[in-house]
This record gives sequence, structure tokens and C-alpha cells, in this order.
Amino acid sequence: MLTLFAFFLIAYLIVQKNKQNAYQLEKRQIFFDHQNNILRTKIEEHENTLDHMSKELHDNVKSVLGFAQMNMYKIADLAPGEEQALLIDKTNKIIGQVLDDLHNISHSLNSNFVKNIGLTETISKELENIKVSKNISCDIDIKGNPIAFDAEKELQIYRIAQEAIQNCVKHSKATNISFKLNYAPDFFTMKISDNGIGFDKKKIYEMRGLGFLNMFQRARFVNGSLEVHTDHMTGCIIIFKINLKTDGITD
Repeated sequence: MLTLFAFFLIAYLIVQKNKQNAYQLEKRQIFFDHQNNILRTKIEEHENTLDHMSKELHDNVKSVLGFAQMNMYKIADLAPGEEQALLIDKTNKIIGQVLDDLHNISHSLNSNFVKNIGLTETISKELENIKVSKNISCDIDIKGNPIAFDAEKELQIYRIAQEAIQNCVKHSKATNISFKLNYAPDFFTMKISDNGIGFDKKKIYEMRGLGFLNMFQRARFVNGSLEVHTDHMTGCIIIFKINLKTDGITD
């Protein structure tokens, strides 16, 4: 009887423990789903804002500048002297450069543009724009056979790259930005490095203006990981990695 009682007691404790574990697992899953829904909503709102900005730049600001440029051409025909004509010509060139910049910015903000031409091409175009407009040398090295993620995932990976590029341009004082995209059998890795002044990594969560929180959130949103390696005067290296096996990309 004691043996039977002990057996049932042990069985009862095991069942209760399993129920407790299942409850805790369900509780964690509910919490994770809730957090993921909040994150998805935040990212969708951000993308909607960027799309709206892109449309405003394209439809309104570019139109106004285009009209101004047309007026400048008409004024050039009426310029009384060579000096005035030269000044008007320089102004026209400045307006033309602004129009080109707005065109590039508008496309980079628009999620459909990113989704349509793919990740590697979008990053390459972004680096080309930075090279021309900011006089910063940029290079990109692609290893392996590029694969297409789903459109939403490619957009989020590009936004991580875009945030990193803007950090380099605005804060790092870098003269070179280097991208390495590695399509290995099991992992995709994006490594972004610059030769700038770097920063204290311990203060990364205090640096709201640098957008690192956005990068970490986007990496988490696509089930990827993000690492930041930097120190004062050593430049910065950002590594994004995603597991292709668990992501369902490869066999």
C-alpha cells in the first residue's frame, strides 16, 4: 500500500509539474505574442509615416522646386548681363541637385521601391547616393548566391542598413563605409563597418538619436540578431545575422 501510495503521489506530482510548466510556457508565449504585436504595430506605423513622407516629397516638394527651376530658366533669358546669367545658371544647378537628392530620398523612404528592386540592389543604390552626395567612399562585397527573403523581411533588413548608414554620415565622421553581405548555406550575415570616431558602447542605450533601438527592434522583428562592436576612435562594426534554416529559406 505504501508503495502504491508513493507511486500515485509521484505520478500526481509529475502531472502537476507538467501542468505548471505548460501554464508557464503558455504565459510566456502570450507575453511574447503581445510584445511582438506591439512591435509590429510600431514598425507598421513607422513605415506608413515614411511612405507618407516619400509621397509628400515626390508629389509636392519636387513639384514646387520644378516650378521654381522653370521660372529660373525664364529669368535667365531676361538676364541683362553675363554676371546675372552666371548666377542664375549656378542657382539652377543647385536646384537640379536638390531635385536629384529628393528623388533619391523619396525612393529610399518608399517601402514599395525597396520591395520591388530587392535588398542588394537597394543597398547598392543607397551607397552610391552617399558616395556622390556626401563624398564618402563606399564599397559592398557580396559572397555566396543571393537569395530573396520575403518582401517584409527584406524591407526591415534594409531599414537596419539605412539606419547604420545614416549614423555613419551624421555622427561618425567616417570617410569610408564598407558593407559585406554573406549568403552562406545556413546563415545570412550583413556586416557594416566604418572608419569613424566610434563611441562608448556602454552608452548605446542612451544614444536615442543614433537609432540603435530601432535597429535592435527590427532585427528582433525578423528573428535575427544584431551585434555592435565599437570604442572611442576605433570606428564601428554592426553585424546582423539571420538563421536561414529556422527561417525556412533553405532545405
